[in-house]
Amino acid sequence: MAFWFPNAGIDLNNPVQEEEQSEEPANRGGQDRGNAHVSGNTAGASADSGMVDTGDTISTDDSGGEDEVQSTPSLTPVEKPYPDMMFDSWEQAKMCYNRYAKHVGFSIKSSTSRNSTVDLLKDKCLFVCNKSGRNKDINHQEVPPVRQRNRTITKKTDCKARLRVKRRGQKWHVTMFIEEHNHPCLKKFSLKRFLRSHKGIPKEEREFVKLLHQVNLSAGRVMSIMAELYDKLSNVPYERKDVSNYMATIDTAAQTQNDMSKLLSHFAKIKKEDPDFFVKIDVDHDDRVRRIFWADGPARAAYKTYNDCLSFDATYMTNCYKMPFAPFIGINRYCQSIQLGCGFIRNEQEADYVWLFESFLEAMDGVQPVNIITDQDGAMRSAILCVFPDSCHRNCRWHIMQNAQPVLGNEMSKNEPLRSELNDTIDHSMTPDEFEERWAEMVLKYNVSDNKHLQDLYDIRASFVPAYFKDRFFPFLQTTARSEGFNAVLKRYASPHNSLFHFFEQYMKLQESIDVAVDSNEFKDEDKILRMWGEWPLEEHAFNVYTMPIYLRFRAEIRKVTSYNVNLLDGQQFNVVPVTGYVYGYGKRSYRVEANLSEGIYKCECEKIKRDGILCCHVLRVMAQLGGVQEIPDHYILPRWTMPPDDIVPEKVELPQVPVDKKLTNKERKLLRYGTLCNNWTEYAKIAAESEKSTALADKYMRELGKELSAMKISAASKRNEKRKQTKKQGEPSGAENVGDEGQGSNTQYQHVRDPIMTTTKGRPEEKRKKSGLHLKASKPVKCKACGSAQHNTAECPSKISNVPEPKEINFFRDMI
Repeated sequence: MAFWFPNAGIDLNNPVQEEEQSEEPANRGGQDRGNAHVSGNTAGASADSGMVDTGDTISTDDSGGEDEVQSTPSLTPVEKPYPDMMFDSWEQAKMCYNRYAKHVGFSIKSSTSRNSTVDLLKDKCLFVCNKSGRNKDINHQEVPPVRQRNRTITKKTDCKARLRVKRRGQKWHVTMFIEEHNHPCLKKFSLKRFLRSHKGIPKEEREFVKLLHQVNLSAGRVMSIMAELYDKLSNVPYERKDVSNYMATIDTAAQTQNDMSKLLSHFAKIKKEDPDFFVKIDVDHDDRVRRIFWADGPARAAYKTYNDCLSFDATYMTNCYKMPFAPFIGINRYCQSIQLGCGFIRNEQEADYVWLFESFLEAMDGVQPVNIITDQDGAMRSAILCVFPDSCHRNCRWHIMQNAQPVLGNEMSKNEPLRSELNDTIDHSMTPDEFEERWAEMVLKYNVSDNKHLQDLYDIRASFVPAYFKDRFFPFLQTTARSEGFNAVLKRYASPHNSLFHFFEQYMKLQESIDVAVDSNEFKDEDKILRMWGEWPLEEHAFNVYTMPIYLRFRAEIRKVTSYNVNLLDGQQFNVVPVTGYVYGYGKRSYRVEANLSEGIYKCECEKIKRDGILCCHVLRVMAQLGGVQEIPDHYILPRWTMPPDDIVPEKVELPQVPVDKKLTNKERKLLRYGTLCNNWTEYAKIAAESEKSTALADKYMRELGKELSAMKISAASKRNEKRKQTKKQGEPSGAENVGDEGQGSNTQYQHVRDPIMTTTKGRPEEKRKKSGLHLKASKPVKCKACGSAQHNTAECPSKISNVPEPKEINFFRDMI
């Protein structure tokens, strides 16, 4: 089925003015054998010259490529060249020959050309079949060439098919045309698109691909979209690799065009729109950027409310300089991750983190975070002790257990009871004393006191075991999952090929999505209701005071009430015992609760109220047992989990509103129109292809439409040229950019700053991080075949190599002690 698009796509640089009246086009396409003249548009060519309707094309001069690129099929018929055929330019001759070549099934290339000695302009061109000439036989050369990457080479047959044109006056005449080929031509239409001169991305579609690339769509996803526009993938005149290569050129251009100048100018523009926007930059002795930190006004305002818990972690593969990206992540009243500041650092040394934390402290008016969780990086820990001495610093449990897996996983897989008890001891010990007591019992029970790796884990217990942080506010987390999750989402927007300026653009899009999610939750709190899980009035009270996400977490605690029984120990102490033997999140143990009903004071040894800011299921179970508790006591309602009162200004700073008359740019409107027309023409083509009669009718009206569109374009171009001439006469520069406009980087303070150098990170290589669970799992060790040890391989086995000492064991926890 033929696929039809608007005539020759769209010209993004020369818009057609819809309001301008079209003029009657000149007779540019009329021709006959007696007066063999071909002009730039052959829409009016007669059908008695061996012409076949296939499609108009866009030359590479228009498309930025080397060969003629097949655009969307249109109204222009194909004509077989003949001697004395005339053209207005050699480009039109090449376009005509290439259009004919696609119809026949071969590819063309420019062979030779000659410049005139009179005016030094081109006056002769020769276009030949792509299989002209012969391949070099490199396999039988006496001195073989240096091996390069494996490339496919076009098989040449010394084909003599060619077209030669020569300039005579103002016209170009065909002086030689050889039609015969010494090789078979392609007959299958779906294969012709792979021929070199018919393969490429047309200009208008390059703009569309660039737009899709800006939202970080992969080449495969882009091809899927283009397949929808072209009706099917086989109609797309280029391949996924072509799209990938074009995206690479976009990235390369962005990396080499004053990246930091554009970024810092953008910062200056944001500063004018958001006076509270904070940015700090550090450069080296060569004026190359070494560190960057920024925080916008809404983030600085939000920190005043949400400085009680911070997650911090560095991530990689977000920019072309390989600079680690380090976001400061907080938790808002909807239990959503929010960014409170971001930075780039060249190295992950203590000095880099000290600078970053001091910049954060400066932006937040000297207010230190109450609690902060990071991974076990030693430089990060030292910097926190230096800059945030009053903060409670906790390490990520997941990272520590992952480090333990290579040395403990094999042993744990052989001893499942030990593995289970180890995890239970770490997860469900209530106090440091209880943890140490249970650890000692475990070590004695399983006779692992001589296990150095378990001892290393024990030595750093105060940095990650939950029992040491029961009374600290780390809501609903034991790991840096907040940072990890934010980084994972960020990488949907950014890629390792991004310049810093492009990264910041993508980052702002992510920030917009976060703001939209916050607004969505706020709307649900205002407009939606949920069916209560039970009939307890306390649940309805929780729904009325908490935000929706926090209420859902509180409701989960109410459900767990049914998993426990209560035993009275004395007048105010209760023992809450699990019914089934295990409760998710709390394990198999019993919990002791102290209750003072008259004063409304309840205390559970799990300390969930201090850790997460909501009452635990154990306290709720005692409340249900005692009866009479209809509402949550006020002193157990954490204001950060509630909706702000109407008389309190929200922490979000409202930036200037978008003007009501804000519209899409002319290029953006054209891209939207282009996509719409593509889809519409596809539907029309399906209907027209049903019969010969409907196809002829569609062809008739499309030819007429082509004439009108061409006339409209010519008229619009003529009026633009006339307007430029008038403007020139008045002494006004045409098309000059006003570099002094507000926010366009007229500031000179950043002119000395240069782009960063490439960073060598100490983090993970460029591969996907393993996504295993939080608990220890056995990994397959590489064992020595001689002695069975997992600490060395066969070649390094001490039993096989004399006088070789036992390899020194790596202490995976040396940075923590």
